[in-house]
Amino acid sequence: MIARKQQVTEIIVKIFAFLRKDLLTDASYRLAFFAQLVFVFMLTGAFYFFARMFAGITIPSLEPYGGDYFPFVLVGLAFSSYLGVAIGSFAETIRSAQVLGTLEALLVTPTPASQLIVFSSAYAFLATTLRVLLVLLVGTLFFGVEFSHANWAGALLVLALTVVSFSFLGIFSAAVVLVFKRADPSAWLVQGLSYLLGGVYYPVSVLPDWARTVADVLPITHSLEAMRKLLILGESLSDVSRSILALVVFSAVAGPLSLVAFSLAIRRVKRDGTLSHF
Repeated sequence: MIARKQQVTEIIVKIFAFLRKDLLTDASYRLAFFAQLVFVFMLTGAFYFFARMFAGITIPSLEPYGGDYFPFVLVGLAFSSYLGVAIGSFAETIRSAQVLGTLEALLVTPTPASQLIVFSSAYAFLATTLRVLLVLLVGTLFFGVEFSHANWAGALLVLALTVVSFSFLGIFSAAVVLVFKRADPSAWLVQGLSYLLGGVYYPVSVLPDWARTVADVLPITHSLEAMRKLLILGESLSDVSRSILALVVFSAVAGPLSLVAFSLAIRRVKRDGTLSHF
């Protein structure tokens, strides 16, 4: 029991150390931070005025989400950003360490490589969470989106499952970068398909049958489906149980596969002596 508590304490300390390091780095670029705030406001405003074209028009495909396009796309914009950071941050951590020549030193530390990758990306997920909250706040304060009936507790559960499922895609992408020293084209494909078929900008129901079949395999489809029903309509967890089950199944399958792929990638580069190559 004591040993387990010590392990948990060590993990928490390491996470905060990584967060502090990245926060100090990010805080040194104040103009970039301000630019992100402006960009969020401009992007949200752009979709608000785009949504006004549909004012007064009944769109059947939007009826399951309350019938209003702007809240629909606002949730899609906000939570789809986790996919980009999950796929990009893990691979970027590996690539940056390769270029800086610190990868070999990182991998010989007592901390397991998988923990190093996850801890290095913790700040990216935290920053993304703040941006998501900012998008929702801007939509509420400036553009009149109502979240008064939102099931926030259910949304937090779905968010946790979303981050986990997306992260496994990122770990797999990091394994590819570790071996091939280049960006992972399969990550671009998954991200592109997610934005095309996952219901970020339009309901999945408008897609042809074959595309809906592909969309059903993508975790972002189920994440956004659940988020919209929980935040916009205030539905219960039982109402989005299918989406939750899909995220759990995806994580259960992709999790072990991605961790095995990353472990095999490390073993291969160590055997080939290409750990420091980039």
